[in-house]
Amino acid sequence: PSEAKIMAAITGQFLQWWTKSDLSLLLQAEHRLLSALVRHPFHKPSNNRLERDSTGGNGHNGINVVEFRAKESAGHKSKPTVVLAHGFGSGLGFFYNNIDGLLNSGKISRVVCVDWLGMGGSARPSCWESPVRSIFSGFGHSSGNSPSRFSLCNSIYTPSRAVDFFLDPFDRLLTGQGALFRKGEPLWLVGHSLGGYLAARYAMRINRRQQSATSSREDTTTSPNLEKLILASPVGFQPLSPEDRIPSSSLPTALRLVDALWNANFTPQSIVRIMGSSRGRQAAKRALRGRIPHLNSQCSDLLAEYLYHITVAPASGEYAMNSLLEPAATGEGAGVYAREPLGGGVMTGHFICDNSWERGRSLHSVKVLFGDNDWMHFHEPSARKEMESLTDASGIDTSVHLVPGAGHHLYLDNPESFLKHVLED
Repeated sequence: PSEAKIMAAITGQFLQWWTKSDLSLLLQAEHRLLSALVRHPFHKPSNNRLERDSTGGNGHNGINVVEFRAKESAGHKSKPTVVLAHGFGSGLGFFYNNIDGLLNSGKISRVVCVDWLGMGGSARPSCWESPVRSIFSGFGHSSGNSPSRFSLCNSIYTPSRAVDFFLDPFDRLLTGQGALFRKGEPLWLVGHSLGGYLAARYAMRINRRQQSATSSREDTTTSPNLEKLILASPVGFQPLSPEDRIPSSSLPTALRLVDALWNANFTPQSIVRIMGSSRGRQAAKRALRGRIPHLNSQCSDLLAEYLYHITVAPASGEYAMNSLLEPAATGEGAGVYAREPLGGGVMTGHFICDNSWERGRSLHSVKVLFGDNDWMHFHEPSARKEMESLTDASGIDTSVHLVPGAGHHLYLDNPESFLKHVLED
């Protein structure tokens, strides 16, 4: 409704004043971070983002991209491009400590860092266009795709639609519509946490497309040439069995509160926005020190300022916390699960093929990484089982590894081991 959009615009102006943050300040913080901590020069392709306001007024095309190139050498153009995709509440700048190592390896031609739509420095579509799961499920609409008159936002995304919210613009980027990627260019896709889940879903999408093209004798090179998939501490492998789940009414008060806020689309970013500029910045610094305590003061200060701006930017992609994920407690503990999991044979089912189809598939390697002190570690057993099934069903090389001395942010906790796994066959 027009009245609601006017109110959203007024709220957005107040938010900028209260948080002392906007899109330009966010991108400045990103630029300072990358300029200070990455030795290789970078640039933003001129056509990778459309001119739009901070709410994503031009729709789903404003993807924030930063590109780094290795020095040209023999066979440079035939070497793969590494695409780095961040996790929930993060941004492309968090990969600062991995870029030089990748480019200096001599194995790749460039690194492309991408912010998912609605996150980081990408466009922030409004509440009505974002992946919001209705808090009034079952009332006022007949299907998962129909707006509810009781919903505070009229998007009411199902998990599948929420995945498409992120993957549709990502696919347009990789299929060459922005001239950033050339046809047939070999790609290695690295996704962290929620980005790992989305990267896996994207590989499943590409596989279906290539399989369809092969069976109909069409040109498979119109799809991205995705050769390798690296899932770093991904969410979503462990299926959640209803009989294993402890009912909310039986949970301790603190966990019941988390469950209620989560299902009401209340995100951690909301708390920081309420705090305002001074207290919000302090909260970002505390959160960063708690998650990655080993950073030196320069890295910590630059990353904390960057984290603050991407956190208080208008709410959009963060709503996927509820539309894609759910918290749950079982007899083995509490954790976060995907509403549409990758495990339990789901991922394998998308790659089952006959011998004729194997010749049309580009993906030949899938690696799953967890830190040895990773709170997502409970997904590892299911990931190992799924990878074994995937290899048996498709012939794709798969493996699961633990990164020593690392938590959830394994790419920062142990960058040497992380890069070794990315670069090795």
